[in-house]
Amino acid sequence: MVYIARYHPHIKTCLETYPHLKERFKKKKDYIIKSPIELGEPLKGNLNGLRSLPFADNFIIIYVVCEECRRLQHQETNNCLQCGTIPDNSVIFLTFGRHDPTYKIVPSIRERLEEKEFQVPT
Repeated sequence: MVYIARYHPHIKTCLETYPHLKERFKKKKDYIIKSPIELGEPLKGNLNGLRSLPFADNFIIIYVVCEECRRLQHQETNNCLQCGTIPDNSVIFLTFGRHDPTYKIVPSIRERLEEKEFQVPT
């Protein structure tokens, strides 16, 4: 399957906070969308339904694979009201940042998924 990257608006904040990682993020994103399920680590507990992958020094990327979310019935957990309009082959990048602080903010980002438009890069 060919995957399409989509971005939660919080990614823009991350890129503004860490402008020196913009190119590394782009390379890692391109790497992830080739095989997002095999590469990322499935998260557990209150982050169930999400995946993470380390990049840079002590930084992680958090994302959702729509195909997997539907297959495992995590739509309600992930609060994605746009689920019916987003194709299965979408990978939604939610956030990235330093390991511990990023894991702490992910629940608040996920709670707001229903309010956001996911941008497709041009």
